[in-house]
Amino acid sequence: MGTLRDLQFALQLKIEELRQRDSLIDELELELDTKDDLIRQLQTELDRHRNASQHTGSTENTVPDEPQRTKRQAISAEPTALDPAQLTHVTLTNYSKSEESRELIHRALLENEFMKHLEQGQIQTIVDCMHPTRLARGCCVIQEGDDGSLVYVLEEGKVEVTKGEQKLCTIDPGKVFGELAILYNCTRTATVTALTDIKLWAIDRQGFQTIMMRTGLIKHSQYMEFLRSVPSFQLLPEDVLSKVADVLEETHYSEGDYIIRQGATGDTFFIISEGQVKVTQQKSSNEEPEFLTTLSRGDWFGEQALKG
Repeated sequence: MGTLRDLQFALQLKIEELRQRDSLIDELELELDTKDDLIRQLQTELDRHRNASQHTGSTENTVPDEPQRTKRQAISAEPTALDPAQLTHVTLTNYSKSEESRELIHRALLENEFMKHLEQGQIQTIVDCMHPTRLARGCCVIQEGDDGSLVYVLEEGKVEVTKGEQKLCTIDPGKVFGELAILYNCTRTATVTALTDIKLWAIDRQGFQTIMMRTGLIKHSQYMEFLRSVPSFQLLPEDVLSKVADVLEETHYSEGDYIIRQGATGDTFFIISEGQVKVTQQKSSNEEPEFLTTLSRGDWFGEQALKG
């Protein structure tokens, strides 16, 4: 049986392998995004020619495809030992901060590759729960090889990152570091030392996991409530509704964006979580769209798309 150090080393190798895999996925996604941009450009050009054809007397009724939806990505972490039933009894402490500090932490989280995909409510709660730490010049913030459980945002001063005897980089205010500690239960991969007197904001793994699980359970409960209000789903058993709630994806639209175009092929069912949408119908190509109704939070549309 391997020693703890052997297991930690094996875990570190696995994390590095996952990083390389994620890097490859990012490259492939970038390539797909490039191709998607080309497809949209071609579609726009095609629509322009079709519109020109319509204006010259064509009666063909063309409808652009539904716009691409911006799906919120998620970050994954190790399985947590927290019991969901105990989450309501776990107290999250809020720490007082100046408005400048809150803005700096918020901006740093949004610029971090792991944190930027969190929902705004989750980021806001993390900002509230981060506690202050001050260290003098020369102090070690993170020691390579130690077990890590804190993630930091640097507000004042400068720190240096080294691995072994090699200097990797320096970190200036407004940056996140040590984030792997709240995603994976692993040893620190580098040493971070204060080059000046520094001020940090930090949150530990349990606090982070509590925030993620609590907001996740609240969101799942909201999804279940929405689904129970849809007539097409009212006869479904609870376990099936729960699975549907698990696969719902949060989507954001700006004011004035088209969500569904009349005549376009539909394959998506929508439930409104925030905001309002306007429903219109165009009875003929020569008439202006007619206003039908306004839908708001808890309303749904597009359910027929699930039936083919």
